[in-house]
Amino acid sequence: MSEHPGPEAGHGEVGAGRTVVGGSAGADDERRPAGPRDQGRRRVGLLGGTFDPIHLGHLVVGEYVRDRLGLDQLRLLVAGDPWMKDSESAAHHRVAMARAAVADHDAIVVDDRETHRDGPTYTADTLAMLHEEEPGCDFHFLLGADAAAHLPDWHRVDEALALATFVVVARPGSDRPTHDLMGGTTWVQAPLVDISSTQVRADITAGHSVRYRVPELVRAYLDDHHLYRPTP
Repeated sequence: MSEHPGPEAGHGEVGAGRTVVGGSAGADDERRPAGPRDQGRRRVGLLGGTFDPIHLGHLVVGEYVRDRLGLDQLRLLVAGDPWMKDSESAAHHRVAMARAAVADHDAIVVDDRETHRDGPTYTADTLAMLHEEEPGCDFHFLLGADAAAHLPDWHRVDEALALATFVVVARPGSDRPTHDLMGGTTWVQAPLVDISSTQVRADITAGHSVRYRVPELVRAYLDDHHLYRPTP
């Protein structure tokens, strides 16, 4: 998406008044019960990022949160021109890799709407568009703890927070941000997979293997299209 990097890994804990998901004793296999606003409504998770490239860290976190929160679907929102993050490969490559990564999962799909918009993209705009198209859905927007710390800097953040439940996926030992915007968020623990797209790209450029860090179909796509390799 626009304002944040997608959560690539995380652990954390939940304070009073927050949803407890995973990590603490007795809660690891629990799902959050549907609240009054959830009854009869479709619950959709949104995991945004440049996915440059998508890797197993993205997928582990996305699947964990989808399962633990009992979401009906998780959507990978591939960023077009995010105003706070640069991408190295063209959008059509990043979309194709994301689709390859989840080709065998019926409950995870790819949404490429942001790649078709000119100029910077903002989370508030995307959420408003989704609400207009699917008024019967409750949206749950996933982000990392580092990104959550900078929520006050986001473009039209109050509007974004009103349109979705923000689900913060925290790394081990992460401090909970103290700003007031954290009050309506959900704090989630998820398995740590210490992989970054930056390191994957660097290793490919250096001629190193990235096997087992990206799905095999993604690795094949990288090889077929010679992505991140030095220009001859």
